[in-house]
Amino acid sequence: MQLKQPPSAASLPLEGWTIVVTGSRRAPEQSALVTNLGGIPYVVPTVGISIPRDDKEIEPFLGELTGNEGADYAVFMTATGGRAMMMAAERLGLRKAVLDALNSTRTVVVARSGKPRGELARTGVKVDASPPIEEATADGILRLLRARGLAGKRVAILWHGSRYEDLKDSIIGSGGRDVFECLTYHYSTVLEPEGAEVLGAIGFKYKAPEEKAVVQLIREIVERKRRIDAITFTSPPAATGLFEVAADHGLEEQLRQALKERTDVVVVAVGSSTRSELEELGVRVDVMPEVSAMGAMMNALAAHVKGLEIRK
Repeated sequence: MQLKQPPSAASLPLEGWTIVVTGSRRAPEQSALVTNLGGIPYVVPTVGISIPRDDKEIEPFLGELTGNEGADYAVFMTATGGRAMMMAAERLGLRKAVLDALNSTRTVVVARSGKPRGELARTGVKVDASPPIEEATADGILRLLRARGLAGKRVAILWHGSRYEDLKDSIIGSGGRDVFECLTYHYSTVLEPEGAEVLGAIGFKYKAPEEKAVVQLIREIVERKRRIDAITFTSPPAATGLFEVAADHGLEEQLRQALKERTDVVVVAVGSSTRSELEELGVRVDVMPEVSAMGAMMNALAAHVKGLEIRK
């Protein structure tokens, strides 16, 4: 097998490396980062979003938020969720009531990171707090809420495409009185038109998943049909989506073994929750940045490559 030398000091950090991009929502942005570092982006999204076709999931949540008891804390995990919520509120004739509730002095609005903070501000919602960028996780949210005080408090949580059940239990265990929560969208292996509309409205550039392309990627990894130097995952659903498609085509165990055993493919996770999901799937993780962010992830991969003396 031909040996691959690490990039020279004079070259770009990822020069000549083929980097798989499995995210959909910001695939063009990550591809640009790969290219700027000298790499070759190979974009194969493994996760999309599905927006419910009716409001029966969000309506009770909005009713609680705008009701007499309201919320002491309103937590927003993603910009996508915030936009989908406001679109639903508009349809239900509750937009003003929702804005009034969120902008009241009683409710502390918490944005997990800069994206939901920006979307809420654009909508006209005050944002009172966010965890530090390196703690933009459910655990970071919990630490923030505990620091502000949870005794007797009602907490509203608008999730991303999946829930982290431990957060609700931990809030109640820390003295919280009640937690009501909602998913405005669900992760899936396709990007439905309603999901594309929401992403486009927020300003995300995206690439929709295609099952045929995902199967091709899996076979290339398993059968070594194409040079792949690294595969990146920017969310837990990106990892599960890849394995769901593999399972549908009888390739799950082969993929797991390939990603465990192939030392010539660097597996990269954007943060701890994504790393945990990959490890639960039986995949080793080679690189994870200290800060859970796309740019930090790519810089961590570049540093990892620079530190390699020789790879097969």
